[in-house]
Amino acid sequence: MPAPRIVVMTTGGTIASERDVSGRSLSGALAGADLLSRASLPEHLASCVEVHSVLQKPSNAITLDDLSMLRQHCLELIQEGNVSAIVITHGTDTLEDTAWFLDLTLPRKLPVVVTGSQRPPHQAGTDAFCNIADAIRVAAIPATRGLGVLVVFNQTLLAARHARKVSSYQLHGFASPTTGPLGYVDGDDVCLLNQPGSAPVLPLQPVQAMPRVDIVTAYLDASPDLIQASISGGACGIIIEGLGRGHVPPTWLDIISQARALQVVIVVVSSCLAGPVHQSYEFAGSLASLEQAGAIPVRDLNARKARIALSVLLAESDTSNLAIKLKALSEPSRFNDNVIQTRCTSSA
Repeated sequence: MPAPRIVVMTTGGTIASERDVSGRSLSGALAGADLLSRASLPEHLASCVEVHSVLQKPSNAITLDDLSMLRQHCLELIQEGNVSAIVITHGTDTLEDTAWFLDLTLPRKLPVVVTGSQRPPHQAGTDAFCNIADAIRVAAIPATRGLGVLVVFNQTLLAARHARKVSSYQLHGFASPTTGPLGYVDGDDVCLLNQPGSAPVLPLQPVQAMPRVDIVTAYLDASPDLIQASISGGACGIIIEGLGRGHVPPTWLDIISQARALQVVIVVVSSCLAGPVHQSYEFAGSLASLEQAGAIPVRDLNARKARIALSVLLAESDTSNLAIKLKALSEPSRFNDNVIQTRCTSSA
């Protein structure tokens, strides 16, 4: 049996930083080979790793075009047929966006793991090298094949769709606050406790440049000019991060109707950490009124993930049935009382 081949693609970020003359960290200064040369891996893994330095930039500078380029690199590696797994090092600011994009658009033929660090390599107590080593360990485990893109951070395995940055500086930088981790890394051991709750979907196929999709957050007495600015700026879609169950100030209804008349896609998610949008209320600015104006509710994605999903869908060759497609992408398996009662009756 041929030895496994694990490709590490580096993109910059804190994990690839060097100290600047200012005393601050210069994000993305280290090329991939320099970064991996400092990581401590057991020989059986070190001999399987090859490094591709793809980008050297802080992740606040990652663009939609960069995402498409990363996907293309991954697809080419998958098509080679002899790659066992892919690990991507990334800055933490937008790591969750990149991981989710790849989860949506890559076939689940081999493990893809994304990692980063909170402390740069030159800082005392850096997590850079242990996170790289853990990501490679996870990628090398056959059991991670088919789970979709994983985020490995601080000895924890997370599903890309649920991973969120939860601390700006502490080592437990990422978590899945509403669902919990999929497993953990303990030294050389990888333990899988759970599997992603959503069923695997066929990868989306963006065939053109992903269009601009903006996020607009609702808050007390927020001006509808925020929506107008996105429309005037050329956004093809707008994710409204709504209050509570998906609400906005009543003054937003007219501009949302105008946006829909201009074929701008309006999606509503909740700004709450937990809980989906829902038509629970009847008042101007409620989710019910937004849906009447043509907005699409998305239950179980936050604003950043809904933005990536909508932009990818708008870049496909068939942009029809967006509401149905977004629902399929965003909602895990769910059962209501009628379904439960039917299943219990049929199994009795």
